Amino acid sequence: MGLPQPLEARLYYRAGRQRFDDAQLLLRADRTTGAIYLAGYTVECFLKALVLASVPSGTRRQVLREFRGQRGHDIEWLGALYRRHAGASIPAAVTRYLARMASWSTDLRYVTGAFKSEEAEQFMETVVAIVTWADGRM
Repeated sequence: MGLPQPLEARLYYRAGRQRFDDAQLLLRADRTTGAIYLAGYTVECFLKALVLASVPSGTRRQVLREFRGQRGHDIEWLGALYRRHAGASIPAAVTRYLARMASWSTDLRYVTGAFKSEEAEQFMETVVAIVTWADGRM
């Protein structure tokens, strides 16, 4: 699908694409914790891009300020922000995928060890479903 028009949205979109590529490389190298960590950022970036693509240009700076702090990493909050600003609902299947993401946190950066490969692959499948939906709305 297309690159979002607003510059701010494009930056998050491109960052999300890069984090997704990085996550896939880590998953192939069986670095599952890092893969999950970066895959979560993929969803965060795509949701932020969606929100920024949905708001009027005069509102973008305010929305960018709302992204600051811990809640800017909260997938559920970002989904609600998208619904509010886009005036659109999120399909039930995608809502379920977003709910699966609730366990993701930036605290994963401190986790040692590795997740099971199956768990990481399921997480990536969830991310792919969300990204595919979000990409179709850009």
